[in-house]
Amino acid sequence: MITITSLFMLQACNSDSDTDVVFPEKPVVTIVDAAAADGNFTTLVTALEATGLDSTLADTDARFTVFAPTDDAFALLGQDTIDALLADTDTLSNILTYHVISGEVNAEAAIASAGQTVEMVNGDSIGLSLDGDNLLVNTATVTMTDIETDNGIIHVIDAVLLPPAEKGEPMMNIVDTAVSAGSFTTLVAALQATGLDSALADESKSFTVFAPTDAAFDIIGEQTLNLLLENPDVLTDILLQHVVEGEVPAVTAYTLNGLQATTLSGAMIDIAINSMTDKLTFGGANIVTKDIYTTNGVIHVIDMVVVGDVDVPTPPMSIVDVAIDNGNFTTLVAALQATGLDSVLADLSKDFTVFAPTDAAFALLGDDTINALLDDPETLSNILLYHVISDAKVMQDSAVTIAQSDNKMVTMTNEQMASLSLSGSTLYVNKSAVSAADVMADNGIIHVVDQVILPAASKGEPTMTIAEVADADERFTTLVTALTAADLVDTLADESATFTVFAPTNAAFDKIDDDTLNALLADTSALTDVLLNHVIAGSEINSLSAYAANGAILDTAGPEQVSINIVNFTETTNDASDEVAYDKTMQMLIGGMNSNHAGMTLYVFDNDLGTTGSTCNADCATNWPPVLVADDEVDNIPGLATTMRDDGTMQATYLGRPLYFYAGDSDVGDMNGQGVNGLWWTVKQEQVSLQVQGANVVVSDIYTTNGVIHVIDTVITH
Repeated sequence: MITITSLFMLQACNSDSDTDVVFPEKPVVTIVDAAAADGNFTTLVTALEATGLDSTLADTDARFTVFAPTDDAFALLGQDTIDALLADTDTLSNILTYHVISGEVNAEAAIASAGQTVEMVNGDSIGLSLDGDNLLVNTATVTMTDIETDNGIIHVIDAVLLPPAEKGEPMMNIVDTAVSAGSFTTLVAALQATGLDSALADESKSFTVFAPTDAAFDIIGEQTLNLLLENPDVLTDILLQHVVEGEVPAVTAYTLNGLQATTLSGAMIDIAINSMTDKLTFGGANIVTKDIYTTNGVIHVIDMVVVGDVDVPTPPMSIVDVAIDNGNFTTLVAALQATGLDSVLADLSKDFTVFAPTDAAFALLGDDTINALLDDPETLSNILLYHVISDAKVMQDSAVTIAQSDNKMVTMTNEQMASLSLSGSTLYVNKSAVSAADVMADNGIIHVVDQVILPAASKGEPTMTIAEVADADERFTTLVTALTAADLVDTLADESATFTVFAPTNAAFDKIDDDTLNALLADTSALTDVLLNHVIAGSEINSLSAYAANGAILDTAGPEQVSINIVNFTETTNDASDEVAYDKTMQMLIGGMNSNHAGMTLYVFDNDLGTTGSTCNADCATNWPPVLVADDEVDNIPGLATTMRDDGTMQATYLGRPLYFYAGDSDVGDMNGQGVNGLWWTVKQEQVSLQVQGANVVVSDIYTTNGVIHVIDTVITH
């Protein structure tokens, strides 16, 4: 009653006053204001200002809907591309206006439009679709919706949208276009062998062709290809399921996400968007180039031959016979014979899928390990059976489809799980790359792998917490010191919680400059953030789950996210501009074609640890010449960077360590500098590595009572 009476009297007083109460006006917040204030759209705002579109999107008399790429989304283009676009404002304007709808479209309306195309301000259209509960714009995922401003709505996306190719006035039909391209010689030969070349050259009709490249055909192997050429009816079925009647440009295909296309063979082939890679796929194959227009349709280039349910002919040989006949699997055959598994895989009444390591793959284990395994048939048998899927013929396209699904695990014959994942166009089983696929046998299929697939460690019954394991391991004394300084020891000793920890070794911390490390250890807040960026809270992510997460971004217990990637160093380049290269046989870094000692062994120097650069100067550099980088470009291998030397030149580094040659090496392959004075070491790097934010996982699956530890070779500092 007192409150009500007071309010009444206040109103009465105000009503008698000659002065009206003036309330401050609400500030106007435009789309540009909101983007600038957020802090995650600095590249977008810079691009808008460079093109003058900032004033357009600040117009309060208009209404817009903007799909706004974050700074991380722009970063995916690469800085060179961003710089080129900022210098080409016409192209940049076209791209930016491809992110804008005239008028307001909230999330509810956008989701209701999934499966349709929507015209953008630049006149081109986008395709909307759904991936579970997520809205996709073309292949980009909307990560935040309905940021309202006074002149429109912002939806945040995780990739930059690129306008579709202009159709123009094509001059050649589908077949002539394929011939002219020069990268479809096998496809053209197959079309000619089946007589389909004349059908797809018919300009009175319209087709959409999902065209496998020569590289895609190469993966299935010459033997299988010859079998297909000898069976034109089967080859025809396979080719026709790469063709859809009518012209289906990429934007229309985006709207078909999650549906199936009816091909000319009658087969139904999945159209899907892999939201993790932002790739449009056809039957599991990545569409690597879109919208090549012809006079009678459109070509989309794919990186895999889609076999689907076509029954591929097989030679009258078992898997073992095929392996023997091939000549590149002598160690595998010897291992099968030593364990008696050769008779199992020779059984023509059964079906198998075998991921077969080559002799070169076994050689990576070393002779001592191979001989020890041959003397231990039980362990060897378990390893071999971990390469086999029983009672199934899993073709490459089926395996790739599994690798892009929500459940990427398959059960191997030893009853352990293996993970299938995809990086670019390469299929991986755990972290072993498939280099050739669909080698047919009468009782199954062989996929060739470049590393022996070792079964994951069993969990057993751990008895120590993460904190206790770290404290007991001499490799982690610096980590334990840091955890203690940040008061995180008790956290990682909590057995009621679950963690995954990517644990840097002492050697990893040694790569950090001593002054910087000491300053970090003294700054509790910053140290806590760095350490928690190495921790995934609430889940136990073992190596199999990490392989399955290839290409994903994970939330940490700290302020930053981390990326999980399988990196194949055998796929790195050694071009005329490269100072550093990778030797896959020796599994180490060597001088690149642009270095003064191409092909020679590279070394790191322990005296450089704890410093900001090279300590090998003057007379030292005579015996240990640095790998110099004159063009400021050294990015062909993940982990390469540069540091400035005392004389002002730039030296290549790998994972923070300066790289050197040794004057005592005279021939390619020499490693005379290894271990000199106990300070100089070759730069070893396994062919395929699981990496967390660029750090190599060197030991995985150390299980504890409250989670799992993976050992890494570099501190994650972002």
